[in-house]
This record gives sequence, structure tokens and C-alpha cells, in this order.
Amino acid sequence: MIKVLCFLLLLTQSACTNSKQMSFDKSFNSFPVEVETLEVKPGNNRNILTATGTLESPKTTELTSETSGKIIYLNIPEGKLVNKGQLLAKINDSTILAEKKISEGKLKNAKDNFERMKALREKGAISQQSLDNTLEVLNTAEGEYERSVSGRQMTDVVAPFSGVLSIKKVSEGAFIEPGDVIVRISQIDPLHLIFSLPEKYTQEIKEGQNIKFKITGSEKEYTAKVIVIDPYINPDTRSVQVKGIVSNPNKELLPGRFASVRLEVSRMDNIISIPQEALIQEGNKKQVAIVNKDNIASFREVTVTSWEKDSVIISEGLREGDIIVTSGYQKLKSGMKVTTKPYQPIYNQQLVKETN
Repeated sequence: MIKVLCFLLLLTQSACTNSKQMSFDKSFNSFPVEVETLEVKPGNNRNILTATGTLESPKTTELTSETSGKIIYLNIPEGKLVNKGQLLAKINDSTILAEKKISEGKLKNAKDNFERMKALREKGAISQQSLDNTLEVLNTAEGEYERSVSGRQMTDVVAPFSGVLSIKKVSEGAFIEPGDVIVRISQIDPLHLIFSLPEKYTQEIKEGQNIKFKITGSEKEYTAKVIVIDPYINPDTRSVQVKGIVSNPNKELLPGRFASVRLEVSRMDNIISIPQEALIQEGNKKQVAIVNKDNIASFREVTVTSWEKDSVIISEGLREGDIIVTSGYQKLKSGMKVTTKPYQPIYNQQLVKETN
């Protein structure tokens, strides 16, 4: 009888304890959990590829002398634009001018003699051979004259195209030989932008496509248009070279400058992207915490399409207008009531300082 009474007493105490615990749990669950939330809004996603390129001149050449002699005229505005055909330097041509004068005299005499012999031949006074010999002399005189004219032209150093001149390599009065460099000339409008891309992106870039770039030390963004995609893939780097053309009417860009290229290789519209910290992963299962209009939390499984730098793209499980929990879901259970505050992205202050 005593044992029965003790058992009943213990049972009563246990029931009271469980009742108190359930009451405590119910009271605990009645306190809302504070979480950070974010409303789902579809947007656009651009896959931006970066590369390092170089600005190059479409035309650049070193101007040299074609003949030997002393420079008697030099007009090289260093760093300035010159027009095609502009005279930049002249080699002493006094000897060539004398030879040209002699050849002019020989040519005139040969022409006059040929006309006289031609008239005599028409009258039958001379043989055809005599006329042919006179014609040969005329042809020789014409060749000597053309050679003297060509030699005279070789003493002029002119701009082969419109471009900017570098620092000159010679001075007036210097004696130069054929091949000696006088100055470099480079076309700077337009310019070419040369850069390389991994081969996997070759199908996503096309001729005529616009690309953005910045040059070192400037925040200004420029535009280039793709004009050539090299069909050859470098076997060592598995990359292809791309050439773009850049309009440079103000001459603010110069050949040889490094460029940071930004190229949009793909674009997706009306996608749902959420912060990475909002995604809950348990093995292969991925889900997010949802808050309804009554501030009651629940969990929903989602499908991740791709991972970005700070976010993930969701293809299934979320829709526009859903309120997702970005912080504090660790304390949640389905059915719990929550209080919300706006999502605050987490920044590494040290990295921010280093970037600035």
C-alpha cells in the first residue's frame, strides 16, 4: 500500500513538472525572434569579364633617309600632329639637281634629234635602223631624267600619313646614311585596343560588339568596337586575341597605354538573386527562411542556378514579393513569430580601408 502511494505521488510530481515545462516552452515561444529580412525583387544579371589590354597605333613607322647626305632642313614638331605629305626633313640635293639639269638637256636634245630622224625616214632618206638607234638614245635619255627626278624626291622626307611625331633622332646639319632613323610617326586616331580572352568565351563575343575600358590612372570610361577576333587559339594560354577600334578625336589616348577591359559576355533578365548569407544549406538541401504577412516564419526549399561574388541566383522556390530572412534564421523554427528589421549587408571594414 505504501509503495502504491509513493508511485502515485511520483506520477503526480512528474505531471506537474511536465505541465510547467510545457507552459515555460509555450511562454518562451511566444516571444518574437528578431531577424533581418529582404523583399525578393527580380532584376538583371550581367556576367562581366575583365582583361588587361594595350592601346596600339594602327599605323606606326620609323622615317629614314633613302639617300646619304647632310640635312639642310628639319621641321619636326615633336609630340605634335602632322598631316600626310608634310615635309619633315630635306637632304642636301645640290648634286642631284645638277644631274637633273644635265639629264634635262640630254633629253631635249634626244627628242629633237628623234623628230628630225623621223622626218627623214618618212622621206626615205635614212634607214629604219638609223631611226631605231635614235629612238634608243631617246629612251636612255628619258630613263636618266626619270632617275634624276626620283633621286631628287628621295632627298625629301615627308609624312606618309597623318600622325603624331616622336622625339627626333637627328639634328639639322648632321650627315646621315640610308636607313638612319630620323623620327617615328604614329597614327593615334583611331587607335586599336588589343587584349586576350579565355577560349571558352569566344562564342559570346562578336564583331561589332561594344566593349568598355579604362586606362591606368583615370576613372574615365572609353568605348571600343570589336573588329577582329583571332581564329588562332594560343596553345599555352588557351586564349584568343581580340582587336577593338577606339575613336580618339581629342588625342587624349596614346599608343602603349595599358587598359582595363570590361566585357559583358552574358546577360540574364528577370532573375531572382539573394545574398549568399540568406541561403541555408544542409547537405544537398538548400532552403531559405520565409516570413509571411503575419510575421510567422517558415522554411522553403530552393534551387540554385549559379553562385556570384556575394549572391546566389535562384531559379525555383522564390517569387517576387517574398520576404526572406537574411540574418537570424539560426534561432528560428517553422511557425515561430518574428520581428523584422531591414537587411544590412556585412562589409569587411579592413578591406574597405585597403580598397580606399
